[in-house]
Amino acid sequence: MNEEIRRALDGYANAAAFLGEASPLFAAGTFVRNGLTADPELLTAAYRESWLAKRIIDMPAEDMTRAWYTPACAMPEAALRQLKQLEARHAVKQEITNAIRWARLYGGSLALMVLRGEEEVLDRPLDPDLLLPDCFQGLLVLDRAQGILPSPELVSDLDDPDFGLPVWYEVSLDLESPRTVRLHHSRVLRFAGRELPALETVRESSWGASELEHIWDELQKRSAISANIAQLVFQANLTTLKMSDFGEMLALGTDSQKRQVLEALQEENRLRTSFGLQLLSAGDALETHPYSFAGLSEIYESFMLDMAGAAEIPATRLFGRSPQGMNATGESDLRNYYEMIAQLQERMLRPALDRLLPVMALSCWGEVPEDLEIVFRPAMTASAAERAELEEKLSGPVLQAFSMGLLGMDEAKAELKARGEDLGFWTKI
Repeated sequence: MNEEIRRALDGYANAAAFLGEASPLFAAGTFVRNGLTADPELLTAAYRESWLAKRIIDMPAEDMTRAWYTPACAMPEAALRQLKQLEARHAVKQEITNAIRWARLYGGSLALMVLRGEEEVLDRPLDPDLLLPDCFQGLLVLDRAQGILPSPELVSDLDDPDFGLPVWYEVSLDLESPRTVRLHHSRVLRFAGRELPALETVRESSWGASELEHIWDELQKRSAISANIAQLVFQANLTTLKMSDFGEMLALGTDSQKRQVLEALQEENRLRTSFGLQLLSAGDALETHPYSFAGLSEIYESFMLDMAGAAEIPATRLFGRSPQGMNATGESDLRNYYEMIAQLQERMLRPALDRLLPVMALSCWGEVPEDLEIVFRPAMTASAAERAELEEKLSGPVLQAFSMGLLGMDEAKAELKARGEDLGFWTKI
């Protein structure tokens, strides 16, 4: 017996009332792949020409590295200063910021660790035991638009932090030369754009998507609205000229007569000013129609909020505007934003620094301390009074327990360090 197979649809549908899935309006909507990440020239044009696109790309990248990090280990203060001096001398912070910036724009970037004495073995795995003192010479940032070609072969070692990623990258270090160089994955800091599903990641050659791809529609709508509002300002007072025989002239007149009429109208329009006279024929009439701008501010505000939501950046930061509404401070929006920045630091910045810092330590100290750790400073800074109040609230119970003998010296130090680690307190313990 053949059983009839029916598809069950949940929800209410009424085609006559244009409601639900039965509505032709509902069925007509769909999503289309724009493939924007595969068009680096368009991405570059948007970044250079649109201040909003540039701000969306630059702001999170700069906020991720603005507060930077603190190396935590048992090395003396003089040694830590030596490490920071090496970092500043080669502008490591700025280079990593650029690498994150181009990864957000193009979907991926690399930062090659330039090491003295390793120029001829870039295609081999990095061996820390072979690194010479003062070998670190900085970072060379390469963006995906320069033609980075990941290898089809993937890292198969489960203990490798790059497991499942390309073993090497074919790049052109000299833009004026077609010669390419193969870089082993252990020698580069890899930054990927917005994460994609597995199949899409394969299509993107193990890279991510540009941050402009998912907000492209909102960016175009906001730009169109802004341009149209600006155009309306020039047409705030529309002027019409009634001519009884204008239609007949266009329909029956010769080309020479039409040209003469249009030239006369252009000359009249050029001479017309707010303080002069407008000369008209006896049967003509000139009328003005003022345009109302009521409601445009609310519409523009809505598009700004949509743009901020799509970019995941508060409107107060993205557009540089003060919070609106009764008792509005924007603090909750900023807190959510900086929590997102902290997540991006863990996803993009920490893996890069975990690979870079030991190399810098070997170059600077000749060894890598076993307790070497990276502590990110909080991106959302507080005032001196707020920090003092917060430090007192966090440290007060520990100090009170120590004074009462409930905690020993080592236990109190460990507790204070754990409480202040994320906020930058008690960093010298």
